[in-house]
Amino acid sequence: MIDLKNLETMVWVARLGGFSLAAQRLNTTQPGISQRIAALEESLGVKLFERESRGVALTAKGRELLPIAEQMLRLRLEILKVSGSPDLFRGHVRLGVSETIVHTKLIKLVESIRTTYPSISLDIEVNTSRNLRDHLLDGNIDIAFLMGQIVEPSVRNVQYVSFPLAWIASPKLQLPKRTISLQEVAAYPVITYLKDTRPHLAIRELFEKNGTTNFKIYGNASLSAIVRLCTEGIGIGVMPPTVVERELDNESLQVIDVAGGKLPDMNFTISYLYATDAYLLDAIAELALKL
Repeated sequence: MIDLKNLETMVWVARLGGFSLAAQRLNTTQPGISQRIAALEESLGVKLFERESRGVALTAKGRELLPIAEQMLRLRLEILKVSGSPDLFRGHVRLGVSETIVHTKLIKLVESIRTTYPSISLDIEVNTSRNLRDHLLDGNIDIAFLMGQIVEPSVRNVQYVSFPLAWIASPKLQLPKRTISLQEVAAYPVITYLKDTRPHLAIRELFEKNGTTNFKIYGNASLSAIVRLCTEGIGIGVMPPTVVERELDNESLQVIDVAGGKLPDMNFTISYLYATDAYLLDAIAELALKL
C-alpha cells in the first residue's frame, strides 16, 4: 500500500533537489527522508532518484510518476477542504514575519492558529522583508508576512494590511508646537527602517525634492531599537503610529506635523509558494485576513 506521507516526501525531494532540504521542509531528519524514499521505492518496485554531485535527481520513471504523486496529494487537499474538520489540518509550518507585523498582528495571529487549527505546529522567524523573500524562495520558510510583493510565478501574494507612516519624536527634543519644515527635521537624525526599504527611500526622496542635502538617516533593522532611540530623543523617527500606541498614549512620543512630509503607506503581503500542501498556508492566510 502506498503511504501518502512517502509520496509527499518524494515530491519535496524532487522539488528541492536533495534529502537534507526536504528534511528541513518536512521537519524530520535526513535518515528519515531516506527511509521514506526507500519504502516508497520498495512498494512501487522502481528506483525514483539518482544521486548527483549537487544532490539528487529523478530517474526517468521518477519523472513519470511525479505528476501522479502531485495529483494524489491534491486530491487529499480536496478531501480536507470538503470535510472542513480543523483536526485534519496537520503539519509543521515555518512562518516568516517582518518586525512591524510582530508589533501589530503576530500575537493575535498565533493565538488564532492555535485555537482554530490545534494540530498545526509553528516555527517563527523574524527578519527583514528582503531576507524573508530570499528565505521563502530558497525553501527555508513556508509563508511570509512581508512588505511588498514577491514577483515570481511560483508565489501567491495576498494583500494583507497597510499601515500609514508618520513623523514621530520625543518631547525631549522640544520641537516647536507647530508644523515644522523638512529643513528643521534635517537638524536631527531621522531614525527609520534599513536602507533600500520603502520608508527609507521615501524619506530620502522627500529631502532631495525639497532641496535639502544635509540630512542624516539612521537605518535600523530592529523596530524595537528604532522606538527606543526615538523615545530617548536621539532623533526624529519615521514609523507607523500603530506600533507605538503605548508610547503615544503615555506621551513619551508624539506625532509631529511636517510640511511637505507626506509619506507613503507601508503595504504588507502574505506570500507563499504554490505547493501540494498549500492548504495549510491557505488556512493561515485566511485566518490572518479575518483579524
